[in-house]
Amino acid sequence: MDTLWDNNEKLSAVCRAAGAHLPDEELKALQVGKVAEEAGEAMHALHGLKGLTTCGDDHDWAASN
Repeated sequence: MDTLWDNNEKLSAVCRAAGAHLPDEELKALQVGKVAEEAGEAMHALHGLKGLTTCGDDHDWAASN
C-alpha cells in the first residue's frame, strides 16, 4: 500500500514533468499555490456543510457522500 509520502512523490513527479519548461523556483511556487487553492476549496465546502457561508451555497452531509 502506498503511503501518503509515496503519493506525494508521484504527484510531484507529474507536476515536475508538466512544468519542465519552468524554472525550478517558479514551479515550486506554483505547486504551493495549487495546494493552497485546494485547501481553500475544501474549507469552503466545510463552511457550506456547517451553514457558515454568506453566498447561499449551503450543503449537507448527505449530499457530500
